[in-house]
Amino acid sequence: MSFIHAYGTCIPAFRIEDRMLNPKGKKNAARAVCYTDEDVITLAYEASKECLVNSKNQPEAILFANSSPVFFNRYHASFLGDLLGLPSTLYSLDLVNSLKSGTDAIILANSLINAGQFKNILVICSDVHYTGIGNELYTNHGHGACALLLSNQNGNSEIVNAISYGSHPAEEYDYKNQHLKMDARYGRDAGFKNCMFDLVKQHAKDFPGTDKIILNSPYAKLAGPVFMKAGCGENQFSRDSLTSMIGNTGCVHAVLQIISEIENGTKNIMAVDYANGTNFLQISTKQNDSKSWTEKLNQFNLIQSYQDYLTLRKEGNFNSRQYKTREMFSSEMMNDREQEAYIRLKAQKCVSCGTAYLIKTLRCKKCHSENFETVQLANHGQVYSCTKEHYFPVSFPPVSMLVIDLEGGGRITVQQTDTMYPDQNDVEIGSSVKLVLRKMVEHDEKPNYFLKAIKA
Repeated sequence: MSFIHAYGTCIPAFRIEDRMLNPKGKKNAARAVCYTDEDVITLAYEASKECLVNSKNQPEAILFANSSPVFFNRYHASFLGDLLGLPSTLYSLDLVNSLKSGTDAIILANSLINAGQFKNILVICSDVHYTGIGNELYTNHGHGACALLLSNQNGNSEIVNAISYGSHPAEEYDYKNQHLKMDARYGRDAGFKNCMFDLVKQHAKDFPGTDKIILNSPYAKLAGPVFMKAGCGENQFSRDSLTSMIGNTGCVHAVLQIISEIENGTKNIMAVDYANGTNFLQISTKQNDSKSWTEKLNQFNLIQSYQDYLTLRKEGNFNSRQYKTREMFSSEMMNDREQEAYIRLKAQKCVSCGTAYLIKTLRCKKCHSENFETVQLANHGQVYSCTKEHYFPVSFPPVSMLVIDLEGGGRITVQQTDTMYPDQNDVEIGSSVKLVLRKMVEHDEKPNYFLKAIKA
């Protein structure tokens, strides 16, 4: 058996209301949207870091789930493992190309732990989908990530059952550079309904002891009668409140719904995740007092115009410079060399006087001692000095540069991010800030992930 030992989530700070996307959009509905320097990797990193902070267990494998990859012919899992400072001996694997790859990864991790292959596996789910401009009403996209640490050690939530049912029909897919849509009636009947009937035959006996049933599918309403005919009560179905708050987050969505039910204290959860086949999970949960995920949903900035939304998704001309994706100076060799300091915040600390240095030095400039130890710096602190500069190419100039005194020692200079609306996110000397992973140059042609600061 495997347990959910810890979890972490990351939802972008910006939301756009459906009514802003289209006058016919739903009232009081919004979608989470990445900032210009956020992507699948930055969301996944922040969720994973939160997950690992909440557990002392070190993962021996990483499974990365996604349906909107940023890399091709390169593993996201091993890339994230390196950013997180995990050993290179980790088993890493990407599961992509499916909207149910999040629960695919959980099922695989559960099987590997049950087989005794690994004790702890980090499952990361991250998706960033945009619908076509002008077609926002037809695809309810949203951006987000979550990470689960599955373990063979006793945890708050136990995965009792994890099964996958295959199905050859796919409602939408790409073939020869064309996006194809199957006849909805055929996909609904041959794919979804057949999967639901197979599932009900196998698990109808488990319905009476289930507190909440999660149905993650565009055809979820059609499954209701099938389940109710097999003995389910209407009050057993979990209400999807996430879609109206952050949109549908692709392969992350079913996992976020599971986390929501865990935080609600639901004891027996059944999750059904359908996309070109069905994944079935049964989870038994003890009482959970954590509300970290619920609290995040209420912390956001509303996007004030459709043009700002287009700028966030990098459509059109952004300013008078009219820049596009371009080659800026970035070196993977340099980034790798500086990761310990400028990604993982590992510093040299003088043993004699306690002064911390991010830049390596042979002698302490304060007491001239040559004895140092490696320490972990905090990822938050106060602004020591700040300035704005207009040369660096960004979607929302100018760039705010901050010199930050980190809590407990150490000083770092970084860009401020999430500054689309300065009146909401402006900082001054003494302001509290937090460090997050973002793309340093948002329109560069190479990966250039780096720490930036957001207002705490």
